[in-house]
Amino acid sequence: MNKTVDVLWTGGWDSTFRVIQLLFQGIDVKPHYICDPGRASSPLEISAMNRISDSLKRNPELKGALLPLTIVEFSDFTKYNDIEKAYIDLMREHYIGEQYKWIADYCRHANLESIDISVQNNPFIRRNHSRTDYPFSVIFKGLNFPLINYSKNDMKKWCIDNGFLSIIEESWFCHSPTRSGKPCGVCSPCIVVSEEGMGYRLPTSAIIRYHLRVLPRVKSFLKNYPKFYARLYRLKSK
Repeated sequence: MNKTVDVLWTGGWDSTFRVIQLLFQGIDVKPHYICDPGRASSPLEISAMNRISDSLKRNPELKGALLPLTIVEFSDFTKYNDIEKAYIDLMREHYIGEQYKWIADYCRHANLESIDISVQNNPFIRRNHSRTDYPFSVIFKGLNFPLINYSKNDMKKWCIDNGFLSIIEESWFCHSPTRSGKPCGVCSPCIVVSEEGMGYRLPTSAIIRYHLRVLPRVKSFLKNYPKFYARLYRLKSK
């Protein structure tokens, strides 16, 4: 019997790479998807995962089994006060995305001992994800970061070498798609795509918006002041 690994799959490049990598190694994958109420991209992400799943299941090179995708609504799992407090305490020292709190909540609610989170090339996560002191031990408990030392181009090269490029390029990355279902060019994933040399995945209109963006730059500026950002988060949460 193959080993099974739980993976948070978003339909994006990084998590799709992790799914392919594990299946290629002969490891079964149990994917989980959390519907973010603040994102308009969920239908496109789920559609991408369905297309990719069909392709992966037909690929004879993959020795692991892709198990059914568990889709959970944000409102369907418990939010824990101690995790909320740990997240705010961590935010006072360094900005960290709210999704990490949600994932910690979900793992406890679903009794998951561990789950792979496909974060790559993040210096803060690299330095701190294995810490056992509070509040890191609360937020990062059971969260594995197997791609933390990868770049998107590392993943692209691996996919080219092993024949999976056409599959991973079915992934979806934009959090705020346009009405026509195209990438926006100004959300965080679109910016990362542009800055990591993969701007060819953006349509021309998104590239123009990327160069004219304003609000994402303001948010990036605020992240340099974690105590102030934590205060804004607490106001938003009340």
